Amino acid sequence: MKNYSQGESIKNIVKEPQHFYGLSNKYDRITSILGGSVAVSQPINSDIDLIEITRKGLPKSVIQTVSDILGISMEKMSQLIHVSHRTIQRKSDTDLLNVYSTEQILEIAEVISKGIEVLGSISTFSDWLHTEVRHLDYKKPIDFLDTSFGTKLIKDTLGRIAYGVYS
Repeated sequence: MKNYSQGESIKNIVKEPQHFYGLSNKYDRITSILGGSVAVSQPINSDIDLIEITRKGLPKSVIQTVSDILGISMEKMSQLIHVSHRTIQRKSDTDLLNVYSTEQILEIAEVISKGIEVLGSISTFSDWLHTEVRHLDYKKPIDFLDTSFGTKLIKDTLGRIAYGVYS
């Protein structure tokens, strides 16, 4: 397994959003959303790598990065990944999350990647997440990100928007 060198490291989307827009690879975009190659510490080149990362766990620091992108509090983020807010507070930034929390964060990262791709910017995507959507029975997309079925529904909704289907 290769390590990232200085020249090919992937930046954190929160700290350098302009860098994200130049990434064409799905896995590089996910790495950027999770805090960059420094936070992930393992290259992601395939779904097999995502499975490995899920099994090992992501560091707690990615929770803050993802919550910043979504424009939500850490309390709301803890609800999305089904871990008590107090448990998250007790962990250090380098402590690894369990399989289930890691998997949910990776699914949310895929939604973020798709949302930015379809809607054009982080801020537009974040605004859309907090808006009631007709296709979702006038509920907010952010409220569906706590389950794998919910993230699939939001990705499908973004796909409908991408193809111009009224949503």
